[in-house]
Amino acid sequence: MHTLEAQVQSLCKRSPLGLLFDIDGVLSPIAPTPAEAYLHPAVRPLLEEARKWAHIAIVTGRAIESGAAMVNVEGLTYIGAHGLEWSDGLPTQHTVQVVSEALPFVEPGNRLMERAESALADQPGILFERKRIGGAIHYRLSPDPEQARERILSALKDLVEESGLRLSEGKRMFEIRPALAINKGKALTWFVERFAVQGALFAGDDRTDIDAMLALKPLRTQGIETLAVAVQHHDTLPELLEQADIVVQEVDGMAELLRTIVELLSRQA
Repeated sequence: MHTLEAQVQSLCKRSPLGLLFDIDGVLSPIAPTPAEAYLHPAVRPLLEEARKWAHIAIVTGRAIESGAAMVNVEGLTYIGAHGLEWSDGLPTQHTVQVVSEALPFVEPGNRLMERAESALADQPGILFERKRIGGAIHYRLSPDPEQARERILSALKDLVEESGLRLSEGKRMFEIRPALAINKGKALTWFVERFAVQGALFAGDDRTDIDAMLALKPLRTQGIETLAVAVQHHDTLPELLEQADIVVQEVDGMAELLRTIVELLSRQA
């Protein structure tokens, strides 16, 4: 049996099973702006099937309402802002919990985003994405991405240090976040503990997803079977690929893997 098939088949025999997915670049092709992104056409029906046999979490850097509206599947756990926001009721019920440690950063985050918008107002191709706490600054549409990157760093470095927040970098974007030890890895650990899962898969494609992949490793010492999936694009970080157990090509490859998982789970039901 092919190694990938064997790994997935072994994982799917575990119960309870947890499946955790990033959205952008994993379940959705990368788009010029967050608003233009759309779910791969095969993904929603597959998630609706998979939720019959697995606990599913969507773990995104997006604001939680944005992520839930995009996926639009009920019965999942939605985790937004890299672990700061949680909901079991979205997309139909507006029930969002914010991690208590993050609440003091709401106002500083809003003020910092306002100052960032003012400082970068003359920079072409910059898109500001406001979130409940802080936000993201995208420069994918900039005519000179490298110049835009340097300008953002120069403008925000001192502002971020003064605010008690931090600046993290993703694909053609920067994120303003609380300086807390809360990330996708912490979110994954909480999710696994909450549902007492005995098998856990996480799929991601960017820098912040490495935290979740690293969080899978100590679970193995507890007897929990885990699988880290990297969705590879032309600009995927080597560090992400190094942490992955399996690599799939583009969002199409992720959709096919999800289809395989659903077929295996349905056969075992």
